[in-house]
Amino acid sequence: MTSRGDPRSRPADRPGTSAGALHASVATDGPTTVIRLGGSLRSATAPTLREAVDAALDGRPVTVVLDLAGLRADDELGLWVLPAMAGDAARRGIDLVIAAPDRALRVRLRRLGGHHLNIAETVPVARGFSR
Repeated sequence: MTSRGDPRSRPADRPGTSAGALHASVATDGPTTVIRLGGSLRSATAPTLREAVDAALDGRPVTVVLDLAGLRADDELGLWVLPAMAGDAARRGIDLVIAAPDRALRVRLRRLGGHHLNIAETVPVARGFSR
């Protein structure tokens, strides 16, 4: 697993954002990158998520896991970034797993349609990555 000082393990939120910010911390363990999200996903914060996922995909892991357990989705427009990123990952041959969304968010994600989303009820834990 990478350490906090390693650029592959870092908070990906933007400085100076409000209390409704989206926070992403990234940890890489071998072929798996886990992006743990917290805060509010909405159209204004979706670029933060996009940047974290793009950076993870650039590292060419086998799997990227988006841990949504601490995420609150505050608008539908912000949710559209998830199927877009799943499509980007698929084109690169990388599995993107959306993990631990609460039941209401799972239902909303399934309604987006058009893209196959790999949704897991729990976070697959990489070796040495604690919750």
